[in-house]
Amino acid sequence: MRRRFPTTVYNITTLFGVAIALVALAAILIYFLLDVLAPASNPYIGILVFVVFPAVLVFGLLLIPFGMWRERRRLVRGATKPLVIDLSNSRHRNAVVTFVVGTCIFLLVSTIGIYQSYQYMESSEFCGETCHTVMEPERTAYLVSPHARVECVACHIGPGAGWFVRSKLSGTRQVFKTMLASYPRPIPTPIEHLRPAQETCEQCHWPEKFFASRQVRYDHFLSDRDNTHWVIDLRVHVGGTSQSTNGRPSGIHWHIDPANHMTYVAADSSRQTIDQVTWFQDGKPITYTRGGTPLSDSVLAHKRVHGLERSMDCIDCHNRPAHHYQSPLQAVNVALATGKLDARHPWIKRAAVQALSQRYASRAGARDSIDLHLRSFYAEVGEPLQPGAVDAVRALHERNFFPEMRADWSRYPENNGHFQFAGCFRCHGSEMSTADGKTIRRDCKMCHEIAAQGPIAQLGTTLSAEGLEFQHPVDVGGAEREMSCSECHKGDAGLFEPIQ
Repeated sequence: MRRRFPTTVYNITTLFGVAIALVALAAILIYFLLDVLAPASNPYIGILVFVVFPAVLVFGLLLIPFGMWRERRRLVRGATKPLVIDLSNSRHRNAVVTFVVGTCIFLLVSTIGIYQSYQYMESSEFCGETCHTVMEPERTAYLVSPHARVECVACHIGPGAGWFVRSKLSGTRQVFKTMLASYPRPIPTPIEHLRPAQETCEQCHWPEKFFASRQVRYDHFLSDRDNTHWVIDLRVHVGGTSQSTNGRPSGIHWHIDPANHMTYVAADSSRQTIDQVTWFQDGKPITYTRGGTPLSDSVLAHKRVHGLERSMDCIDCHNRPAHHYQSPLQAVNVALATGKLDARHPWIKRAAVQALSQRYASRAGARDSIDLHLRSFYAEVGEPLQPGAVDAVRALHERNFFPEMRADWSRYPENNGHFQFAGCFRCHGSEMSTADGKTIRRDCKMCHEIAAQGPIAQLGTTLSAEGLEFQHPVDVGGAEREMSCSECHKGDAGLFEPIQ
């Protein structure tokens, strides 16, 4: 049979290298095409397309000259004979047919396997479980979030070629950090180079849709013996734009209307302290800053270099839309409201919050310490500890606290409110003002009104269409009208008074 290549090519090592290189090349092309044609990209596909399979391809290509060199040496020494394939020989012919059929089956199975692995890498399970220790906090919170049915890539990457490439580079870097255990604990937020919300959130959410008000109930339980159930019913003015407002924005979503473009300058990367806000009213800038004097051009330039100047969008308020960690107070309130903890169990609000407010070095240590704390607490107050209470509090800890990654609610401030973190009050009611002394309003009724409040047994007697003045469940001498909620409420047992 006529040969098209040098004799030294026809050896097992070289042919094996050719096979490896072709399979790797085919895998690269298949993965790349699948990712390009998919509606959303996945950063982890880049690990295979740009790292793993290219390495396999290079290995196969290196085997080709190595096999040729080795075969040449063997031929010079007369240690081997050239590989001859004679199709007139029935044994050779059967071997070739077997090889070709086997190769076709192998390629078919490999293609199916590649596609299935691609589908798996597109899933949220892969994002959350592949780097288990690193992503366990985010995945745990994600699975119970309002976005639990939205794939991770839809928010973190979104459509488009530009962010496709950036995601590949970012995903590859993250994998190397995970392999070398060089990632920070906890993972820092906010993400500095997150894609603008208009390009991700608004793929599903309808920014032009108007919502007048929405009724929201907040269930609080006091730290007394009876775990008094205190309820606040709010009319939250979500707002937006509509014909009823003559096309002008209103309510909370006033901030994101195109007619109210705003930028702000943060003091640091946490974005919890704001140094300057600029509101472009009908295209004319109105600047609020500390002392009323706008930041100098040199300071602004420095802030821009470090990514501290931003155009305000959805994520500046809804900064934890799919990864919410509950504080001890929040977790226990929700558990009591939903029956996961028995509100008839004396002192359980206080005991559970105190147990969850401690810092534990590990999950195992937390389980033992929670058990010890609850048993000691109920022995001290002379009340029986009900069955199941310890397991329920342990479950709350495992849902919200991750000692190995040092991740919990206190590490990740939430800005869509103002109960435990400054949130709205980073700007509203702050020390910032314009040059002529105007400040950013702090009128609670711009965003919400209290329709009813008080112990749940008396709630029906306090309904109001005009909105009630806030009544603090515990008499604090009027401090609730002078201070922000977050100045006292830190999410833990810090405010609990001793049991009398």
